[in-house]
Amino acid sequence: AEVASKHFRSTALQFSRMLARSRVLNALRQCKPRRGGFGSPKDHEPAWIENWTKNRREGIDNMDWFFRAFNSTGIYEVCLKSSPRFYGFMVWCAIIGSYSWSRMWDHIWNYVNQGKLYAHCPYVYPVEDEDE
Repeated sequence: AEVASKHFRSTALQFSRMLARSRVLNALRQCKPRRGGFGSPKDHEPAWIENWTKNRREGIDNMDWFFRAFNSTGIYEVCLKSSPRFYGFMVWCAIIGSYSWSRMWDHIWNYVNQGKLYAHCPYVYPVEDEDE
């Protein structure tokens, strides 16, 4: 049994030396550990995506003033980040927006037709008879 054990150790040593010289092992040594698999936060994107996200166009874009103002309001973090809040925000904006739109056109209609609408004509009481 001891002879078999010595033979096994020598064979394992020869195998490990052979692997040390192999191209596969050298390639594995050169790879950096990824510390996370596919889809993990530490997983790297392809190079073209990382380069694309580096280009933030900050200060270059024509609408940069708008994006800075929008981001400073915090509306995205509060209302638009989650789906239920987003849909609730859209419903309330639609309600308030449609009411405001309707009231605006009512005021324009009243301004254009000033004096022509029934509401603008004062009721004139008839003169009482003095026969009594």
